[in-house]
Amino acid sequence: MTIDFETIQRSTVWVLIAIGVVGVLAAIVIKKVVGKIIALVLAALLIFFGWQQRQKVIDFANSVKDTTCESSTTFVGIEVTLPESWCQP
Repeated sequence: MTIDFETIQRSTVWVLIAIGVVGVLAAIVIKKVVGKIIALVLAALLIFFGWQQRQKVIDFANSVKDTTCESSTTFVGIEVTLPESWCQP
């Protein structure tokens, strides 16, 4: 199989332009996909952190239930007060 010089001279420019266009389109698609992946990972981390903080508060509440409830705990740095019905007077 042989290709003559003129074919290479004419078609190479179009092939290179096509490769460039595909590369730009791929970069846009990959950027959007990577952006979505980053957003999902951040959401997953926030969900994990929130769940962990929630469990910490629940565990604390269960440990002081039916006591005087003089100590307190925090949820994401905010002090949590327990219901009065949980605490003994």
